[in-house]
Amino acid sequence: MSLPPQLAARTRMVFDLGQHGIRSVPVLGRYNYTHANPALVDHSHPGAMEICLLARGRQTYSVGGKRFRLQGGDIFVTFPDETHSTGGAPEEKGLLYWMTLLDPAQTKGSLLGLPVAESKALWLALTQTTRRHFPGTADLKKHLDAVLQSIHLPDAALSKVTKINHLIGFLLAMIAARTTALGTPTRPRFEQVLAFVNAHLADPGALAVETLAQIAGLSTSRFKTRFKDELGVPPAEYVLRARIDEARRRLARPDATVTDVAFALGFSSSQYFASSFKRLTNTTPSAFRQAAMRRPRSAFE
Repeated sequence: MSLPPQLAARTRMVFDLGQHGIRSVPVLGRYNYTHANPALVDHSHPGAMEICLLARGRQTYSVGGKRFRLQGGDIFVTFPDETHSTGGAPEEKGLLYWMTLLDPAQTKGSLLGLPVAESKALWLALTQTTRRHFPGTADLKKHLDAVLQSIHLPDAALSKVTKINHLIGFLLAMIAARTTALGTPTRPRFEQVLAFVNAHLADPGALAVETLAQIAGLSTSRFKTRFKDELGVPPAEYVLRARIDEARRRLARPDATVTDVAFALGFSSSQYFASSFKRLTNTTPSAFRQAAMRRPRSAFE
């Protein structure tokens, strides 16, 4: 189930499902950012876990000093009372869903209206693991879109049943995805493509989509579709993000200048470089460089 256009077009929406009779989910949110936004600062959710689904784009999170780099299709979980943030990185351009789920102990032993025994079993399945980052499935987004759409159903009783059904479906699908995941997602078909991109960041002319498709052994149209499905962003955007990431590393060097970095990485002008950098990092190259000079270089590598 896809969101209707009037909902899909919204930049950001956050709902308290407690107001819809579902106390277990105090927050369900979705953002669809076309440019980077300010970093998410350290915070926690007392007595609640948070589940994020990055449907499209990339995002960095930090828990306990460890950084996790998500790409489109990934799930990221923080457990009750854990302090987490984006580790100084912006909330990036992309499509992301998130929800907080209360420990059943805070809702009289019931999770999403389930009986106590079933609630306990589901909560244990969700929390008795150290794995917090893994690839999801297409069904996850469909379940959350259905919940968001049901908020606008006229029949309140039917709307609540629909929400609970899809929330339980989402959690079960997430548990299944985590169980079958063999670790951080790998995309063998595109490993050679990504290595080629990283080796030619200073030569954007070599990174035409047609060239990358040939390396992957796919037609251009098929390559574009498969690449976006696997990596979460179109090939051209992946290449631009990779060049900006390399720019961040170069700007942290003491002898670098913004203009030198822009032209060394093949940007047609320093203005285009600056606008692309700002869109993806929520800061300008000059401001980033000033910050880099005040921090350990390792923070940018």
